[in-house]
Amino acid sequence: MSAQFRFGWLLVLLWGVGGLRAAHATHIVGGDIAYAPVASTTAGVPRYHVTVRLFRNAASVVQQETVDLTCNRSGCDAAATDYFTVTVRRNLAVTYTAPACPLPLFARLYDTNFFETDVDLPRGQWTLSVRTENRLSDIVNLVNSISQRVYISAFLDNELVTQNNSPRFETNLLPYLSGNSAQRYSFSTFDLDGDSLVYSPITPQSSVQPLSLCGSDVPGFVPGQFVLDAATGALTAPAGSVRQGLYAMAARVTEFRRLNGTWQAIGYITRDVTYIAYSGTNSPPQFTGFTLANGATQAPNQVIPVQAGQTVSLTLSAADADAGQALRFSSDATSVVPGLSLTTLGATQARLTWQVPATLPPGRYTATVAVFDNGCPLNASEEQTFSFLVSARTLASHPALPPAAGAAFPMPFREQVQFQAAGGQAVTIVDELGRVVARLQAGADGRVQWQPTPSVPAGVYVARGADGRSLARLLRAGS
Repeated sequence: MSAQFRFGWLLVLLWGVGGLRAAHATHIVGGDIAYAPVASTTAGVPRYHVTVRLFRNAASVVQQETVDLTCNRSGCDAAATDYFTVTVRRNLAVTYTAPACPLPLFARLYDTNFFETDVDLPRGQWTLSVRTENRLSDIVNLVNSISQRVYISAFLDNELVTQNNSPRFETNLLPYLSGNSAQRYSFSTFDLDGDSLVYSPITPQSSVQPLSLCGSDVPGFVPGQFVLDAATGALTAPAGSVRQGLYAMAARVTEFRRLNGTWQAIGYITRDVTYIAYSGTNSPPQFTGFTLANGATQAPNQVIPVQAGQTVSLTLSAADADAGQALRFSSDATSVVPGLSLTTLGATQARLTWQVPATLPPGRYTATVAVFDNGCPLNASEEQTFSFLVSARTLASHPALPPAAGAAFPMPFREQVQFQAAGGQAVTIVDELGRVVARLQAGADGRVQWQPTPSVPAGVYVARGADGRSLARLLRAGS
């Protein structure tokens, strides 16, 4: 039996085909919910288009044609009258495949299924949720995973903001750890309204009581290998030996908007996924360089300033340590971010171009690009997250400086905040009375991170350069 065949069967067994128990259906391996306002059909009642995305184990024979979407603004009381459930039919399914692999069953790890509907949501604080089938068995970092149902939720406060687009995840690529190499993926999102987004890891949720409208933390959860960037949603896993098998992880994206001079949370979305770690010999490809159209070299974590209505392009280079493997570039973000496109330039290069809509609100935005090799039965990959700072004003010519004060992210913040300065620049943080509370230094790429101690109170702070120039306005929220 060839190594490729053995590896293919291992992947199928990991996804649960060989370990299904008769009393449980375990075909769902993740999902998320998004919403967007649409034209109202009832006077005075906001209406939203809701999209439920579920990732399904493609090796499973179970096909899910519908999901039940629960819309609730009455807490967790199933006897209350302020909730309803809508059965939503699937309208699209996209299979993740490994092109040119000779074992089609093994190359098809999962399908991405989309369920869409329009619902009236009278003004209030709404939780949108789905509870699906049980999780896969033997997930490494969950206790008795097969007894836990998957619960996914989103939140909308349309009492504060009647019209609000939720963030939308930019990728359908589920993480996969191949061997012991450092690897990158992404939970990044795009927010059409330009709201401030904060990414946070959370415990996966379960619906233990069939009549409960709310989820609860899955007991015994142990965080996996990935580290989530609170500002961009980038996922990184450091190099190192990892126990092979299935893992679960979840993240929440909370959006903030400045209302009447105060930053307020107006909604969130959640992504919950299962991913595979396998100690294979196929090394994932890696991005090796990024160059702006003007020839300037771009660091992976450096924010790219651009003006609304302008076009920015970035040439991407990649390589693979495995001899003879061919690379391909892909971006699901091109179907989410208006004006974004990806063009393959050659065997190891591609160009990411963003024609920024002239009407796009100023703010921080991201875009993701993945590079794959052609290893079989599963193409190894790496996904890179790029950050753009869109301004309505003419930008300064120096790419490392923010175009204006207030470019910090996330805003507001609690534990940590980051912003841009000149590379290596000395930075001072002062409070509203001008008192120095911290002295920092920008990295070589100009990025500055401030993680104040618990003794620093909530309030407004200003980051200043050595020349006294204001670099960023920082708002620390209370706990």
